[in-house]
Amino acid sequence: MKKSIYLVLLADPEFEDKNLNLIHFAQINFENEDLNAVVVAPSDQGIEEKYGETGLNEIDILAYSQFSKINLAQTASVLSDYFVSQAHSLILFANDKGTTSIATRLGAALKENVITQANQLTMTTTGLQAQKKVQAGTMLQQTVLTAAAKAVITCDVTGINDRITTNTTATITVKTAGELVVADDVTYADLPVKANDLENAKIVVAGGRGMQGPAGFELLQKLADQLHGALGASRVAVNNGWVDESTMVGQTGKVVAPDLYIAVGISGALQHTVGMDQSKCIIAINTDPTAPIFKLADYGIIGDGETVVKRLLSELSTPVPS
Repeated sequence: MKKSIYLVLLADPEFEDKNLNLIHFAQINFENEDLNAVVVAPSDQGIEEKYGETGLNEIDILAYSQFSKINLAQTASVLSDYFVSQAHSLILFANDKGTTSIATRLGAALKENVITQANQLTMTTTGLQAQKKVQAGTMLQQTVLTAAAKAVITCDVTGINDRITTNTTATITVKTAGELVVADDVTYADLPVKANDLENAKIVVAGGRGMQGPAGFELLQKLADQLHGALGASRVAVNNGWVDESTMVGQTGKVVAPDLYIAVGISGALQHTVGMDQSKCIIAINTDPTAPIFKLADYGIIGDGETVVKRLLSELSTPVPS
């Protein structure tokens, strides 16, 4: 018996990659199922072009003029009104802080199971098995649902980068969601200070024991700024007081998955690598050619971190001949 599976896509420009990754994630995990999507957007403009030929069966567009990704309660309410009258078994979101909040609110409103951060979904003869990483990625947790059970699931789409396009165009229906009255007077404002947005950075420059002190991390910060990236650090560097705790990557720090991760003077202990091993490309710089980080790296440079970083900064500041 086929499942009625819906993907929730949020029409936020910053969320487009995750939407496409979610579609491919669902295609990998439910290759024999028809996949439908509901797109919450301010209007239907551009939706067909973005998602019409991605292998989806049907797409419903909830044209909701008040839509904003940060209006979590309102978005959950719009989706709840939609799914109450829409036959479904599974509702999938790409996992992040905002969608997790929307998904949990939606699950509560629909009185359905909620599973977060699933990295694998498997259909069995008796129902659905959902897998997620726990204990900083060192263990796997399995959740089994019966065939009749409904669930709202946020999916870990880290590392799902391929795109599937087809010659088949999805059936697209535009539905206008009713306007909602804001329950209370909530306003949002940008923080006045610049944050090191490590978890969302496309490029991370991280340092470890090999940077030898605060001066080494000042150098790494310059490289991160040049590359429009964020600064990261190993636990040793943080414990030594060379850099702020907010930069720590690893089992007891933050988990990142940037397009490029530059590890400078980091040996590659498991405590650190569980926080960055999903990076698309890893460059390791270390004086020790036997350092474990080289086994994980796509590219390796054997050399002193400070010397190599200074050379990189020099190259980046050199004008390209016209």
